[in-house]
Amino acid sequence: MGKRRNEKFLSLYVELDRLLCEKFGVPSSGVTEYINRLNNARFAPDRDEVLPKLVAYRNIKYRFFSEPATVRKSDEIDKRDIVWMKRFIRYVKKKKDPISVYLRRARRYLRMRKLRKFVLIFAGCLGVLILILVLVLMLLK
Repeated sequence: MGKRRNEKFLSLYVELDRLLCEKFGVPSSGVTEYINRLNNARFAPDRDEVLPKLVAYRNIKYRFFSEPATVRKSDEIDKRDIVWMKRFIRYVKKKKDPISVYLRRARRYLRMRKLRKFVLIFAGCLGVLILILVLVLMLLK
């Protein structure tokens, strides 16, 4: 039973890695790229849950690839790990994973800052125009 679970885990890991390579436009090591980006995104939601899982899964994958006999013997992967990987792959596909959510929020924040800056500049210009208009009207009286 452990061998089948381990093979399923490796299959899901490879699928996740490929998906993340496409997402980030890197030729290989998509999971490592995700881990690096998550390390830099300190305020990403669910970061503290996802980061240790991905690091642990990457380490297990390395061990399985470097020591193929451990795939048959190891029982450290259980059903919850398979379920978590499937769910995380679904989140990445739907762009509901921590990095996607973080980037969406960061873009929204930057748009709002630009809009606020524009409004402040516009309001300042409008205020100057009103002041000039009031002065001109006062001079005409």
